[in-house]
Amino acid sequence: MKITRIECIPVTIPIKRRVVMSGGPLLGSTLVLVKMHTDEGITGIADSGGTSEWYGGDTQEAIMAMINNHFGPQALLGEDPFKIEKIVARMDKIAKHNNQAKAVIDYALHDIVGKALGVPIYQLLGGLTIEKIPHGYVVAADNAKEMVADSMKAVEAGFKVIKIKVGYLDIKLDIQNVAAIRKAVGDDIKLTIDPNGGWNFYQALNNLRRMEQFDIALCEQPVPWWDIDGMANLRKKVSIPIFPDESAAELSHLLDIIQKGAADGLALKVAKAGGLLKAKKWIAIAKAADLPVMCGCMTGSGFEAAVGAHLLASDEWTTKMEHENLGPLHLSEALDTAKSPITDDLAVNVPRYEDGFLYPPHGPGIGCELNEAAVKKLMTPGISPTVIGK
Repeated sequence: MKITRIECIPVTIPIKRRVVMSGGPLLGSTLVLVKMHTDEGITGIADSGGTSEWYGGDTQEAIMAMINNHFGPQALLGEDPFKIEKIVARMDKIAKHNNQAKAVIDYALHDIVGKALGVPIYQLLGGLTIEKIPHGYVVAADNAKEMVADSMKAVEAGFKVIKIKVGYLDIKLDIQNVAAIRKAVGDDIKLTIDPNGGWNFYQALNNLRRMEQFDIALCEQPVPWWDIDGMANLRKKVSIPIFPDESAAELSHLLDIIQKGAADGLALKVAKAGGLLKAKKWIAIAKAADLPVMCGCMTGSGFEAAVGAHLLASDEWTTKMEHENLGPLHLSEALDTAKSPITDDLAVNVPRYEDGFLYPPHGPGIGCELNEAAVKKLMTPGISPTVIGK
């Protein structure tokens, strides 16, 4: 089998719920849909997850350019898609970073192999370890009334963990919001916080000490991604466990974090790691250091959620934590696709979320069918789709 053609389609999915990030309300999730064709008629389909200008520096144009101008001609066209290790290593030699572009290629390759063998991706990654994956729900920074309402809806839907976005508002408002949510959900619900690296060390030290009273299970990335020493120092001074996210992209970053004692656990995003193959290695390093792994996502469609579900259902080490691979739930007002199916996603069959759990698809490959009508409707204005190969 050989890869013959690669299509890149820029898509923008509207966000129906209120999501506030550092630049203000987020209105849409921009991503790249990839179709990887082969000479045997099998097509791998995957999406990059929401692009991360503020998170990792990727844009739709950058992802497409890397695939069209570099990865496609030098590592993919004419190659056997079963040779995933070879292709991923080649992409790493071709370009530094650019992990979202590498990840969406990795996903499409796994989709092809799974379809060719007639098995879901989790079978390629070690087999089904758990039937369903416990999940937490992310509540965006907003006013206390809205955040409490969102938190209560999530708890009623079965979620046992609420992650609260902080660091975008004045710290007094952040504390008021966390206090209000803790009071509303009670003591049995786990609360976590995520400033997305929005505090400096001094702010993080003071803010975390003030939030200790609310029984915070963990703080994700309290300081900028480059301040690994700062996280190591924070761990000595506060009782809230520290989980690096933006700091922990490349495998070498994990070694630095571990050697400096800068983490109580690690936050994985499969796109951030560069795909499934590298994510498995990422998790292995975390396991060797006895650090639990919590997995999030990049606000993609059901395709991205399915990829994460295959990984989390197949790896025993990731069963130690609840995760946040919410995918289309980030974009819609649905909290449970079993009761409220999502019909306007890129995937016809969005993975099943029910009672606070995510279920991996059992179809071959990623296990999702493409919603071609949605693709046409959601293509990003001003950016043309591209095709390379025959």
